[in-house]
Parts: sequence; C-alpha cells; structure tokens
Amino acid sequence: MNHLLTTVLFLALCWSALPASGQREPGQRESARRKLREPVVQIPIDTLHWSATRRLELSDFHSPAQPGLGGSEFYYQIGYEVRPTSIGSVPALDAFCLMFRNLSWVSETARTERTLAYNQVLFDLVEIHTRQMKGKLIELVDQRNFKQQAKQIEYLTNAELGAEVNRFRAETGGGDDRAALELWQQRVVQRLFATPDLVTTYHASSFGFGFFVGGGGALPVGLVAQAINPLAGRVTGLDLAFGRTLILVHPAFYAGGIRAGFSQANQTWETGMQIKPTALDIGVGRVVRDTPHSRLIPYAGYRFFQLTPRDRDDERYKGLSLISHSPTIGLMYDFKMGKKSHQPDEDRSSFLFVRAKLSYSQLLGNQSFSGGMIGLQIGVGGFGRLRKVTYQPERTVIVLPGKLM
Repeated sequence: MNHLLTTVLFLALCWSALPASGQREPGQRESARRKLREPVVQIPIDTLHWSATRRLELSDFHSPAQPGLGGSEFYYQIGYEVRPTSIGSVPALDAFCLMFRNLSWVSETARTERTLAYNQVLFDLVEIHTRQMKGKLIELVDQRNFKQQAKQIEYLTNAELGAEVNRFRAETGGGDDRAALELWQQRVVQRLFATPDLVTTYHASSFGFGFFVGGGGALPVGLVAQAINPLAGRVTGLDLAFGRTLILVHPAFYAGGIRAGFSQANQTWETGMQIKPTALDIGVGRVVRDTPHSRLIPYAGYRFFQLTPRDRDDERYKGLSLISHSPTIGLMYDFKMGKKSHQPDEDRSSFLFVRAKLSYSQLLGNQSFSGGMIGLQIGVGGFGRLRKVTYQPERTVIVLPGKLM
C-alpha cells in the first residue's frame, strides 16, 4: 500500500522584477494567505515536476494575475512517497518537488526573463531541499518509528527552506537587484551539482514465483480412449522461477466415467462407473519469449496419474485405485494483463496473466490402460520476483543563460 505523505506549501514567493510593482505591504500578503483557507470552487490541478532539462517558461503560469499583489506568484509542493517492494525487503522511498501551474501567475507588466529567472531560482531551492530531505529519510525508512521521525524531518526541511527563501528575497530585493539575482543563480546551480539526485532504482531478483487456477480437460487417445471418457475438472499450478527457468508443480482434479469396463492389476472397473482422476505434473520449463504482453514457455516433465472411484464409500468399489506414470511435454502461453504503458518505477517483472496450457503425456502401462492423454487448460494467475531498491546518485549540470535583461 502506498503511503503518500506530502507537505503542501502554498506560498506566494515571487515579486515582479519591476520596482514599482515588485513588493506588497505585509497586510496584503497576510490577506492573500487567509484567502487560500476559505472555501473555493474546485479547479483542475495542473502540476509541473522539477526538471534539470525542462526549465520554467512564461506559459507555465496559467492562473490570472492578481491586481495589487505584485508581479508574480509561485505555488509549489514538496513531499515523499513510500512504496512496498516485496515481502521482507526494505520499502522504496521517493521524494518530489512540483509547481502548481493552475495557481501560479505572472502579470502582464512582469513577463520578462528576469521574472522567469527569479522564479526558477525559487524552484531550484525547493528541489535542493527536497533532495536533502530524501537523503535523510532514506536512512530511516526501515525503522519502526519512521513516521514520527519523518514528520520531524519534514518540519525542519520546511523551516530551513522558508528561511532560505526569505534570505533570497531580501538579498535580491524581490528580484529587482540584477547582480544579486545572478549571484544566486550561480549558487543554486553549484548546489544542485553538489547535492546529487538520489534516483530510486529497482532491481528484480533472479528468483520468482507464480501461481494459476482454472479449468481444463484431458482427452484420452489410444487404447485408453476405449476405456475412459474425456475428463474435465479444475486445475492449479505453482511456478518457481530461477532466471528464465521454471520449476513446475501442477496438480489437476478431474471427473469422468468409465466408457467400457476393463480389468487392470487384478481390479475390475465397471462400465458407467463414475471416477475421480487426479494428475500431478512436475516439470521444468524455459521462458523462450518474454515481451511486455506475453510469455511462451515450453516444458517437459513427468506426470503421476491416479484413478479412483468418485464414490469411495460404496462397498463395491472399496480398495479400487489405479496409479500410472508417464513422461509429459507441453507448451504454456501467458497473456499478461495490466497497463499498456508503464511508469518508470513500476515493476515489470510482476504481473497478472491469462494462461493457456497444452500438453501430451504417454501413459506407461499395458493392456487396456495404455495410450496417451492430450490436455488443455485455461486459467488466470500471477507472477512476481523479489525486488530490492537502491539509490543511484546523479549529479545535475545546468548551463546558465547569458546576462539577465
């Protein structure tokens, strides 16, 4: 279960680069914050995640300008998310930093490169503190009191970010001091390089396991077809994977009847008797094709087959039991179910599937109970591999544009 823990920081962070409209009175700022707490009409949420290659543009500010509140406002959100990986493994942690485009705005008189640069520095500062928060949370994610400690880290991160934003505002005069703004640009670019992004990376183990349930039938061929009617029943299966190799344990529970009476191993099976055959396939398969949508698995193994009366309490049939064994070969086709497009952090080695299984086994016997069985099974199941997570540090290199206008 995903636990989305976010801290929404709806703050008016930006002033225009124009001196006349670049500042607001304290009373105006407080009034704007109170307004956010009042009930408002539900509007669609439009967000933009921080990116080193996709920098802010004026078209990202979708909200109408607010007269008398300065040249621009920037709304953002930071948070983190904890996701389970597999049983017994440390959960994965990810942190994010995004902009609310539907709330952020720039006035017509402040649509300049300097306004964009000012807002971009703010966005970069939020990203830096998000990375630092993620590094601290990673160290605690496997501890029992993680939630309590995470809340404290969130609080400290927000306090440190707020203090730095205030210092940035003061030193740049809300973006009016061009030289100070360029100096801050250089500082945040250096800090983004010095504070690597800890990219959450998933690794699937070579060991995996799967199961399926369904229905199927067996068609006797050869001499056994003269003695036993076609069989139908329920099937189950367990798959243990080691790389692309599968160990298969597939039992099947059928029902049928005797077509023509016969004697085998000093036992007499009467015509019309209702029977309850059971088959157990144990084999080895190999995934020869594995695409995002399907798998193809040929296999070979051995089948243990037991024939018993359906009514074992009937005195006439007590003690009747016929056991046979046979080599078996087959082919399984798994159609994978799920999303057509995958998220970057989604585990592609775990999936649900619809399985079709075709098999043939040659009964090893004599007299009337010899021949073979053609089997067809259709069912649904799931497959997964154990996963672990690592965090790969990636340094961010950003080339600054020329002088601000």
